[in-house]
Amino acid sequence: MTLSEERRLMALAAAAGVAQNAIALPYVAQNGPRSAADFFVGKIWSTMPGRFAMVDLILVVVGFHLWARAEAGRLGIRGWWWVSVLMTFTVGIGTAIPFFLGIRARTIRSTT
Repeated sequence: MTLSEERRLMALAAAAGVAQNAIALPYVAQNGPRSAADFFVGKIWSTMPGRFAMVDLILVVVGFHLWARAEAGRLGIRGWWWVSVLMTFTVGIGTAIPFFLGIRARTIRSTT
């Protein structure tokens, strides 16, 4: 991985975080703090497309974090994996994946 690849991944993580929060924060501000749960257990489960999307996201989250945990152990960046887990459930997997991949790229670049 090159420095430019690492920077692109971190820029993508930042852009994803901004985009996801631009949707979530106004919704929670309008509907109260308890409405944050709507993103995980709300009406999204009441339609077939919603259920499909949620099952798909759950599979992505599980698959990614199983791989990332092993990769983090191999590279000695387990603490950064925990940060990506936290990001998954506070911001979103769309932010967590490029963030972890950016940290991974930085680690690989600095050790080669």
